[in-house]
Order: sequence, then C-alpha cells, then structure tokens
Amino acid sequence: MAHQSLYRKYRPQTFSDVVGQDHITRTLRNAVQENAVAHAYLFCGPRGTGKTTTARILAKALDCEKGPTPDPDIACAACIEIAEGRHPDVYELDAASRTGVDAIRDEIITKVNYASTRGGYKIYIIDEVHMLSTSAFNALLKTLEEPPSHVVFVLCTTHPHKVPETIHSRCQRFDFRRIGMDDIVGRLEYIASEENITVADGALSLIARHALGGMRDAIGTLDQLASFTGSNIALPDVEGLLGEVDAARLFELADLVTARDAAACFAFVAKLAESGTDLPEFVRAFTGHIRDLYVTAAAGDPTGLVLTTTDSLPRLEDQATALGPDRLMRLLDLLGQLTGEMRWASDQRLALEVALVRMSRPESDLTLESLAERLLTLEAGIPVVLEARAPKARAAEPAAPTTREVAQAAPATVSAERSEAAGPAKPARAEHAQQAPRPEAAVQGVTAEKPELPVSEVTAAERVHFGTIDRPALKRAWADILRDLKATSAAKSKLFLNTDVEPDGDTVVVAFNPDFEMNMKIAKSEDTVALLRSSIEAVLGVKMAVRYQLGRGGVRLPEAEDAPPTVPRAATAPSRPPEHVESPVTPEPAAAAGDVGRALMDVFGSDVVQHTIVSSDGSADAGTHPDAPFVPEQTGLLDDDLD
Repeated sequence: MAHQSLYRKYRPQTFSDVVGQDHITRTLRNAVQENAVAHAYLFCGPRGTGKTTTARILAKALDCEKGPTPDPDIACAACIEIAEGRHPDVYELDAASRTGVDAIRDEIITKVNYASTRGGYKIYIIDEVHMLSTSAFNALLKTLEEPPSHVVFVLCTTHPHKVPETIHSRCQRFDFRRIGMDDIVGRLEYIASEENITVADGALSLIARHALGGMRDAIGTLDQLASFTGSNIALPDVEGLLGEVDAARLFELADLVTARDAAACFAFVAKLAESGTDLPEFVRAFTGHIRDLYVTAAAGDPTGLVLTTTDSLPRLEDQATALGPDRLMRLLDLLGQLTGEMRWASDQRLALEVALVRMSRPESDLTLESLAERLLTLEAGIPVVLEARAPKARAAEPAAPTTREVAQAAPATVSAERSEAAGPAKPARAEHAQQAPRPEAAVQGVTAEKPELPVSEVTAAERVHFGTIDRPALKRAWADILRDLKATSAAKSKLFLNTDVEPDGDTVVVAFNPDFEMNMKIAKSEDTVALLRSSIEAVLGVKMAVRYQLGRGGVRLPEAEDAPPTVPRAATAPSRPPEHVESPVTPEPAAAAGDVGRALMDVFGSDVVQHTIVSSDGSADAGTHPDAPFVPEQTGLLDDDLD
C-alpha cells in the first residue's frame, strides 16, 4: 500500500481542529447552531490555509447523523463517507479540469432540484472556481441566486479577483488568512510526536518560515524531511534541503552590524563560505530579517505584520530599537543594491563583505545616506572615535618637532622676517638680486631646513574635543573638503590646488608644492585657517587642527638622490632700484597688476605678498613694493583664479 501523506492523514476533521482561522470557524459554528446557514459561501485565501477542508467540515456539520450540529461526531457513516469523498449528497467539482458550461449544466443545473439522498442537505463544493469560463459563470448565476432550500454552495478560490462581481454579490465571502508561525510550529510538534519524528531545536521554525503561512506546505515539508533523514531531522538538514537560514544566524549578523564590528562581519562571512551556504539565498533571508526590524521600529507593534515566533519577538524588538528606523532604511537600500550586484558579481563573497562594511562603518562610505547616519549618531550623543593608524617611524629620520616646539620657534622667525621687511627695502633688494642662484636642493623641490610656522594656535582645552581620522579616509575626503571650502570662499580654495594631506594624530598636515610657497604663506591667514578647519569638521565630522608645510606626503622630503630632477630656473640678473624702473610698453596691464598686488597686500600684509618688478631690459626683482606690478605666475595662481 502506498504511503499516505501526512497532510492527508492529519487533515482537520472538526471546526476545533482548524488552525489559525478562528474568525471563520466561529462564524460557521454559530450559523449551524442557529440554523442560519447561507445558501452560498465564497472561501478565498492562499493555498494550504484550509478552504476545502473547512468546506468538508461544514458538510459534515450539516449532514451528520446527529445534525445539523456544530460539532460532528466524525464517527458516523455520513461523516466517514464525507471525509473519504464517497457521500452521495456532497459533490466536489474541480473547476480547473471542468471549466466549460456543459460541466456546470450536467453536474449542477440538471440535478440541483432533486432531493437529497441520505442527508438533509446537498452540498456543492467547487474548488478553484475562478477557472470556470464566462459561459459557465453565467449559467450558474440563476441557480446560485435562488437555489432550493436544501442546497448549499461552497466556492473555493485562491484568486478572488478573477471571480465575477455577479458571483461575489450572491455569496457570503470568507477570507482565509496565512497561518501564523506559532500555530504552524505547534501543529508540526503535535504531528512529529504522533509519528515519532525527532526534530532539532529551530528546525520547525525554519519549516514554518519556508511554508509562508500554508499549513499543507509545512506538513508536506515535514513529511519530506522525515523521509530524507530517517525520522531524525537536524538543523543543517533543513537548511540544506530548503535553503532557509536559521534565525539565530540572522540575529547574530544584525547584532554585529549594530555594534559596527567590521572585523567580526568578515569572520561571519568566512564561516558562511566554509559551510557552503548559498550567499544569494542568505542575503535574501537577511533582507527579510531587516525588513521585519524596520516594520517593528516603524509600527511599534509588529503583531500580524511580521512572520516570526513569540519567542523571537522580544529580541526582534530590541534590535529594532537599537538600530532605529532611519538606519534600517539605509540598510534596506544597501541590501537592495547588494541583491542586484550579486546576480552578476564574479566574487559574491567580496560583494557581501563590502556591503557589510558599508553597513557597519558609515564613515568609510562617502554617500549622502552614510553622512546622514553619522550626523544622526552625533546628534544622539553617541561617541564615535575614528581610529587612525600611526605611520611607522623611520629609524634614519629625526623625530618631527612637536606642535609646542614649532610654536616656540615661530615668533622669532616671524619677527626676523618682519624686521627684514621693515628695514631699508631698496638696498636689501639690490644685494639680494646680485646673489647667486638658489641652491640645487631648492631647485630640486626639497624644502629648506627651517622650522615650520604655526598655522593656528590651538589650546589644550580645545584638543580635548578633537578627533582623529585614518589616512585612507582623509585622502578620499580631501576633494570633498576643498569643494566645501569652495562653496564658502572660491578664492581661498584655489590656494590649496595641487596640495596633499596626511593625518598626524589630531592634526591635518597640508603639504604644498615647494614651487608654490607663496600659496602656503597666503593660506596662513587666520580666516583661511578657520574656514579650512570648518570644512574639515563639516565633511569628516570631527574637529582637527591644521598644519602647513612644504613637501608632499605630509612629511618633509629628505635630501635623497632619487628626487625627481627638474630644470633649474635661470638666474635673475641684477635689477635697478624701484625708483628707476622704466614703464613697460603697455602701461594699462601693469597698472592693473599693481592694483591686484596692492589689494592682496591690504588683505594679507606686505610681509607675506611677494611679486615681481619687471624692468624694461627684462630683468626681474622680487620685492614687496606696493607700486610694482604683480605677476600671478610667481605664486602659482592664474588670473582666472583670483576671483
């Protein structure tokens, strides 16, 4: 004899056996008890939720030998025959295989007026009624509207929208809901105990989740797993056969993302890969879990909105509270992108790892959503420390001077430069013009060995609130910092073209090209430094000090032999004193350049701005005379940059 499927063996026989449809069974019980049974019912709902089973139980309640009764004894001949499909007064028609009008005419219209054979009622159960043709529906209309008093129609369908409205209006409609996970797990536990099937913890929950609210699918899956494992169902067997992911894994990964533990996320993905888990299927399950968290966070009460067990509900609510709806929305966006990427990704593991890092560390993701998440974190008062990797110190290089040492050496240097500028300017410039060309080291782009000037005075109290940033993040964010600075002051942002940055603890070191030393001197004004620090804080989310220096890479370039060779500049010829400068051929541009020079000196001071005095014989002299024409090439600025 063939093995009887468990879903047929354990089909409900009474209204009390029906699981998860109390709103329907209670109504039908009261209707039978009060002799108020309608002449036509329309049972709608997903597959496996009990539509046909409930129709048969209603037939038992009406034709039971002790009935009509809301509690049929299921032991009399009538109940047994109805359960086996042999009762002469209960007609079951499959509309999917008999869709034409002839079947309706032969099976229903020509026989409906005959009296019942044994019971008090004739019950017509039409399964998948939406498959009937239009002609068949039209032929059924009149009979369905005014059937004999001893006839009851029960129409079952999974697609009620395909049933004509004329049929809807003649029936009482009952909508069968998807069965909850707790009800499915409870029914599976009962069947497993009756069949002596050993089931591991968590396996029944996976089966219930895979069934998507269908009891028949859940029982059929249990039957399949029992045959596959020999009545000893383990959790890996369920995961391998169904492709479902254990809820404990989903909760574990969500905890790692909540804690922003990127390293643990990498280890988690490694375990998934080693166990042979289907990564796209895992991403689908994790997306569903984040969706449940988002619904819980947004709705507050997830009852009836998420598919989970009662035991998992408190943990679901805790995770939803910890993440919050805004961050969960960003996680859903990232998972949606990941789902599309994994279809064509050559390395699905790498795609998953990158997505998890973007979820757990928004500071590494320079998108509007990640910046918004970081701002919300700061507004909530949650401390976020951006760790910076300290560069390894070279043994051959001397230690860099500290900020305090630079600040102590700066006043003497500034005073010396200002006293030199305040002295007799003309003889000093003449002597300077007759000197030999600048050393080869300066020509090669190596900075002179002199102490750096302090850019801004930062007190110890301010540094308490400063943060740090790692080198890759600072490198990526430098372009955004300059764009933010340009939005505030386009002219000042031009000073930082062709610059490089490096982190030094809580300080951003801005390295200028040695050929553009004038840019660095102009950028040392207090308002420029303040704007730059403001842009750094706006983009990175942390306060940091600023230090300028000549040389690339954030450190002083050594006098090495492998420095890139450059063409030495021609030595300048001795120039005449400024009072003997001959007027150029075209005085209007010179006058305009002189205006620019005076304007820059008004803003930045005569001890900072340098320009070139051009004589008629082509000689050049570097000076600070306010009436001399200003040539922007000397500062590395072009005419269109002086906006």
